[in-house]
Amino acid sequence: MTLASVPAYWLYDEPREQRFPDALHIERISARSAPRDWRIEPHRHQDMAQFFLIASGGGLVRIDGVEHRLVAGTAILLPPLTIHDFNFDPDTEGFVASVATSTLIPLFEAEPALRGILGEAFVDRRGPEDDSIVELAMTMEAALAEFARNRGSRELALAAHARLIAIWFVRAARSHAVAASGANDARAVLVRRFIERVESHFHTHEPLDAYARDLGVTGPHLTRVCRELLGHSAMRVIQGRLMIEARRDLVYTRSPVSQIAFRLGFSDPAYFSRFFAARAGMSPSEYRAAG
Repeated sequence: MTLASVPAYWLYDEPREQRFPDALHIERISARSAPRDWRIEPHRHQDMAQFFLIASGGGLVRIDGVEHRLVAGTAILLPPLTIHDFNFDPDTEGFVASVATSTLIPLFEAEPALRGILGEAFVDRRGPEDDSIVELAMTMEAALAEFARNRGSRELALAAHARLIAIWFVRAARSHAVAASGANDARAVLVRRFIERVESHFHTHEPLDAYARDLGVTGPHLTRVCRELLGHSAMRVIQGRLMIEARRDLVYTRSPVSQIAFRLGFSDPAYFSRFFAARAGMSPSEYRAAG
């Protein structure tokens, strides 16, 4: 089968001209598969990614000619233009979330590395009892409930659900990449040790070279390994941990911004405010008010 002969749809069996109007389209697997005897013929989507969760049942999926066995607890990412077909076992159930590429642009603008991660097909079999699979099922169930309603700000809510689903797959793909490198791979061990050290030292504002020295490597090497396995720099890990803590304090406490700054190791509250605004797009006070 040539690429030109593979039909392109927005949703399966719906012509590309009939693009769905929502930021997210989500339905249960059985809704489209059961009426077709659980067989989805080879096809592709030009400007749309799809995210699947097999909650029960299973079957086979073929992605760009490579066959994968499906079992309960399998998550699947299909980027645009990926040729795929399914042979589901009867009564298979789960979710399929279809997201137009345009809906994901804010993610790519915030973190450019995500474009590459979401551009690679991904099949992850974890089992239905896995905590992360349970989390994904809950996220998709909430998205489906929103999709079925016609409430105010529906488009904004659907876009938010779509991005949450996409981020789950980004995290899963990164975790899979680290695991695939082997538990004893020196790079994976280094990244784990670095993250553990950041967790206990982020408030001290140690320079990156100090972290690297304690880990027995150079700063450039630590940054390179973080980019390879995490998709962003070592400094981004440190700053990201500070931002997590700052957001928590702003939302869940009434401590003055200056007190939060000092607790996080900033000697100058004004510098903390600039640091926060550069990464959150708003001042700490504005972030607190918005929350």
